[in-house]
Amino acid sequence: MTPPSPAAARRPRSTWKIGAVALGLLLALGLGWRAHDRRAQVQAYVPARPAGAVLSPALAERLTAAESRARGWWQPAAGIAELGRLYHANGHAAEAAWCYTGAREVAPTEALWPHLLASLLAGAGRLEEALPLWREAVRLDPDYEPARLRLGDVLLKSNQAAEAARVYEAVLARTAHQPYALLGLARCRLSAGDWTGARELLVRARQQHPDFVGALTLLVTVHEHFGDADQAKAVRAAIGMREFHDLRDPWLDALLDECYDPYRVSVGAAVAAYAGEPDTAVRLLERSIQLAPREGTYQRQLGKLHYQLKRHEPARRHLEQAVALSPEDADAWSLLVDLLNTVGDDAAMQRALATGLKHCPNSAALRFANGSRLARTGRVGEAIGELRQAQRLKPDEVRPSMELASLFFRQDRVEEGMAEIRRALVAEPGHPLALSILTRHAIETGDEAQARHGLSQLRSLHRLPPEDLATLAGNYRSRFRRDPW
Repeated sequence: MTPPSPAAARRPRSTWKIGAVALGLLLALGLGWRAHDRRAQVQAYVPARPAGAVLSPALAERLTAAESRARGWWQPAAGIAELGRLYHANGHAAEAAWCYTGAREVAPTEALWPHLLASLLAGAGRLEEALPLWREAVRLDPDYEPARLRLGDVLLKSNQAAEAARVYEAVLARTAHQPYALLGLARCRLSAGDWTGARELLVRARQQHPDFVGALTLLVTVHEHFGDADQAKAVRAAIGMREFHDLRDPWLDALLDECYDPYRVSVGAAVAAYAGEPDTAVRLLERSIQLAPREGTYQRQLGKLHYQLKRHEPARRHLEQAVALSPEDADAWSLLVDLLNTVGDDAAMQRALATGLKHCPNSAALRFANGSRLARTGRVGEAIGELRQAQRLKPDEVRPSMELASLFFRQDRVEEGMAEIRRALVAEPGHPLALSILTRHAIETGDEAQARHGLSQLRSLHRLPPEDLATLAGNYRSRFRRDPW
């Protein structure tokens, strides 16, 4: 057999090279057309800047960069996504919604975009439009719990309680004691007239989450429906001054990192702190300070948060910066004085108190602090004057009256002290310490009607420790030879 010639042997390799080059050209051409189509697709969703809006230089710069990416060849999808987040985070809902519509089109398998778009629409009251978007988000990402819960909420508000119940039950199947799911399912039970079922769910929610105001508030209504007045009062007392906080939503919460409005960021920090996420709150307040470094308000808020967390050194640093930036901020001075008193720096406390009063002479909190300081040093007449001034400046504040009562009792001026206790109860009806002092005084002086009334109030308000209430009830029995109840 005759071997092939060298030229013939080389022909297949040359053909292969030509084919490879041709394939590469075809692929490049295909990718180029695809990039061209994606670019054209995205460009249609780049919105005009909001008319009349005053944008910070930093935000305007970010928007310009994102618009360039959205209109460019290499990152149009990332550009339109960033534009949507920036507009959403900074309060421009229409522009954000248009960008999210584009992001959904170029990334149809990503649950983030229908979820964010639905959140915008629901916030504007457009629930019918939000509903299919949340269905889509749940379908694309079944594990993202906030989307499921939002779907249930919208279904319930749209009078589709049976389907909403199935959504909440699906959440509870994954997370057995999810508080918002228990609350939503209880509302579904109420919509069906099942008050007993609702009560069982709310009691369960309270057992697992005793501080969840949403469940507690509805439980008050349910107890009242069943005529359980004492139970309703007890739950109402447990709520106290606390407020309901909305469901935490990491995808929405992340938008605060794109926000250039320091006030909006500080509100997000307050929500995070209330929800038990202090480190997130600190980070967001630090961002507010970065955005508005000459604004003392955010320094005060961060100082207060550190103080509540017992981080005294950073608290002091931020509060001192707050009063330096905003010397008329009475709240910042009051917090600083209280902190310095707590850490035992009496000299610095007195300097801060004197300077604060110079700048804020009509601050009830500073007058109270000065009155308390004077009382501790035995300057009774001056202390009474300052505490009276605090009362005049803020009549609904209970602390000056309680301090005056304590001062009078130490001097055996019992009637004047009791007058201050009664004044405290006008400022804050049901104040546990004032009411217990008034009740004890009634027992000691033989005023049985007043003693029984006070004990009844303390028992119904559930604001006095049980052991203290038991002691007062025992004193009543010893004095009047009968049970107070």
